Amino acid sequence: MKNLLLVLTLLFCGMNLVEAQIRMKTPEGKYVLLFNNGTWKYEEKIKLEEIKDIVSLQAEEIVTKEINLKDTLLEEHVVIKGESVKIAKFKDDLNTVKCDFQILSKDNKVVLKTSWKLMDEEGFRFFGFITKKSFLSFELSNGEIVILPYNGSFEPKEYIKYGFTTYSAELELNHDQIRKLQKGYILNSSMKWTRRTETYNVINPDYFIKELPKILK
Repeated sequence: MKNLLLVLTLLFCGMNLVEAQIRMKTPEGKYVLLFNNGTWKYEEKIKLEEIKDIVSLQAEEIVTKEINLKDTLLEEHVVIKGESVKIAKFKDDLNTVKCDFQILSKDNKVVLKTSWKLMDEEGFRFFGFITKKSFLSFELSNGEIVILPYNGSFEPKEYIKYGFTTYSAELELNHDQIRKLQKGYILNSSMKWTRRTETYNVINPDYFIKELPKILK
């Protein structure tokens, strides 16, 4: 009877391997499924705090893989959304900073479009402009910090009647940055404005891991 159960168990595991190819356990005790088409996912959802020490399972392959780009414009997604420490000093609520990301790949160049929305009608007073001295930085789950400098000057649009300010700004991703951003989850993000630097919460930590492969041939 025990032998029969063992055989059935092995057959069941074999069926799982056909679909998922490999089932791996992380140091946190969570399981990751790797599929035949090169994609992977967690067997169950985990909190961001639980993946700080987990490096992307495809990290070594990404480092050596040649970057070949295709022309495409990806969908826009909210990546950053959290409290602004500065605005919170003046408002108990409605102190949120939000940023949508959109990736454009064209003519062998990759542009990250960032659309900021600050819940204050006087955004310039608190944050100033976005210039060539401004940058976004990401702390990744593999311990690496990736800094993305902006490539131009961008003025805010203040909507006094509606109580918010927007910035639309772009930065370019080089091949090295594209590789690095696929190697780990985003733990947090910092933005250097002309008047201050703030750290913001990230609600889409696997954004680059999911989106960047879509621009590769």
